[in-house]
Amino acid sequence: MVKAVVNSSGGVTAKINSTTSAGPQQVSVQTPSVSSTSSFRALSDVNATTLTDGALIQYDASTDKFTTRNELETTTGTITFNGGNF
Repeated sequence: MVKAVVNSSGGVTAKINSTTSAGPQQVSVQTPSVSSTSSFRALSDVNATTLTDGALIQYDASTDKFTTRNELETTTGTITFNGGNF
């Protein structure tokens, strides 16, 4: 059995348990390809081109993206803002 662990910095460790006397001949551990994004605005479903101080995030169905803006907009004429329970 081979158990491999990839840590947050990209390092890989592996443990090998062999039940045969010869043991494993060769072991290879490949680091999985993971896309890492270092900023919120770099996400593909976020439009932060008009990012200003105090901006909020609002979903825009016409673009299928979350958009940053300083004024909340709606096409229905009603905005219900529910921050949840804490």
